[in-house]
Amino acid sequence: MIGISAYAGMEQNIEEILEYIESAHKLGIKLLFTSAHIPEVGDNFHEDFKAILDLCKRLGIITIVDISKDYFEELDLDKYEIDYIRLDYGFTLEEAANLTKDSRFGISVNATTFDRTQIEKFTEYGGNVEKINACHNFYPRRDTGISTEFFLEKNKLFKEYNITTMAFIPTKYKRRGPVHEGLPTIESHRELHPLVSAQHLSKLGTDYIVIGDAMASKEELEVLSSLDEETTILPIVLEENLSQEELFILENLHTNRADPGAYTIRSQESRIIKNGNIEAKNNNSPRRKYSVTLDNKNYGRYEGELQILKKDLSLDSRVNIVGSVEEASILIDLLKPNEKFKFYFL
Repeated sequence: MIGISAYAGMEQNIEEILEYIESAHKLGIKLLFTSAHIPEVGDNFHEDFKAILDLCKRLGIITIVDISKDYFEELDLDKYEIDYIRLDYGFTLEEAANLTKDSRFGISVNATTFDRTQIEKFTEYGGNVEKINACHNFYPRRDTGISTEFFLEKNKLFKEYNITTMAFIPTKYKRRGPVHEGLPTIESHRELHPLVSAQHLSKLGTDYIVIGDAMASKEELEVLSSLDEETTILPIVLEENLSQEELFILENLHTNRADPGAYTIRSQESRIIKNGNIEAKNNNSPRRKYSVTLDNKNYGRYEGELQILKKDLSLDSRVNIVGSVEEASILIDLLKPNEKFKFYFL
C-alpha cells in the first residue's frame, strides 16, 4: 500500500496540504504519516495539525503520528483524531509495552533501530506484538540513509514476528525542509524516480510504502497508486525518432522468459505481437548495460525480439537500441523468470 506524508507548520499552507490529501484519497491512497515533533514548525502548527487529522478522519485515511517522549507529554493528544503514534526517541521498552495495553492509539515502533533482543524484552514487559507495526526511519541529511542489506535484514526480522513494516521514499517534486534533500529510508533511493524506489521496497518485503517528503506531483501520485505486485514498471528514456512499430512493442505488456538469457532480459511476447517490419538504423555505438533493444528485420526470425541488457555487449547492426532503463537498474537485477514488466515513458 502507498501512503503520503503531510507536515503542519512547514512551508506549505494548510489549503495546499488539504487539497493534496484529497487528491491522494481520490486515487485510493488511504494512509498518511505526519510528525508532531519537528523543531522548525511555525506558530500555525497546532491549528494545521488538527485540520490535517480531522480531514483524514472524515475521509477514512489511517494516520500515523511520529512523536518523541517530550512532545508526547507536552501535547494533549486526546484533542486529535489519531490512529497510530510512532514512538521516536525517549520511550523505554516498558513504556512502549504498556502503551499497547493502555493507549487508545495503535503503536508503531522504530523498525530501523528495534532488534531481536528489544522485541523479546518488549514481550517480557507484556507488550502485544499483534498491536504494533514497525516503521523505519527516514534520513533528511544526504548520505545518511541505511543500506539495502541492513534494511532487508530488519524486514526479515519483523516478518518472523508477523509485524507489518513501513518505509519511506523521497519525491522529486516538493521536498520537505529545512534540508530539502529528500526523505528516503534507503540512501540509494535519494535521487531515484519514486516509481523505482517504491517497487524496490515492495520487492524487499515492505508492506506500506510512504512518500516521506512534503508533496509528490500529480503524475507521481498517479503512477504510484497504480502499482501492483504482479507487474514491474520500468521507467525508460527513449531514443529519438522511434518508429510506430517500435513504440507499439514498447507500449505493450511483456513477460521475462522462463529461460532468460545470461546477459539479457528477453520478452516472450514481443516477436508475437509485432505487426510490421522494424527497419535497421544507423546504430554506431555499442549496446550498454540496461539498454533496451529491438532486433530489426536483418535478424530474420528474431525480428521484434525485445531485450534489456544486463551487461555491455558489442555493436550489432541487426539490433536497434530503443531506450535505456538504467534508472531502474535495481529492479532489473531483481526481475525473475516469468515476471511481467512494462515501460513507463519518461
